[in-house]
Amino acid sequence: MVVSSSTPALLFWNWVNQSQNALVNYFNRNASSTLSNETLAKSYAAAVGSSLAVAFGLATFIKKRYDPATAARLLRFVAFPSSVMASSLNCYIVRSPEIDNGVPLLDKEKGGKFLLEGETSVVAAKKGVYSTVATRAMLQAPVYFLPPALMAGLPVF
Repeated sequence: MVVSSSTPALLFWNWVNQSQNALVNYFNRNASSTLSNETLAKSYAAAVGSSLAVAFGLATFIKKRYDPATAARLLRFVAFPSSVMASSLNCYIVRSPEIDNGVPLLDKEKGGKFLLEGETSVVAAKKGVYSTVATRAMLQAPVYFLPPALMAGLPVF
């Protein structure tokens, strides 16, 4: 995400990022589970709202607590926690119907190719959703931390 030096820019880029993340989560959902427009709208609103709240809260805290030079350096990293919170929340909400209803089971004896008719598992759904949420959070770390760290070491011309 673009490094933002002002709160309005930070909020704008968090909104753009979470709109893109909502689309990614929608297209990467479990297609065997139905997703209502209400759930989709709720997940988008929660993702954007939580992203903006975390970004605004952290930016405000940093600007009040630290001197301008230190605050400018720390603001580079505000996008990470706001994005992780929002992306995780969005993923969880989009996939929460799987936890409520369970996911279809595959027949292990037949190579996992045939569904057991009418059989679902809430335990498997929880494991799948929770591991997906955790993975999405961890995968964001290199994207957010490597560029600022590398850019800090580059000479300014």
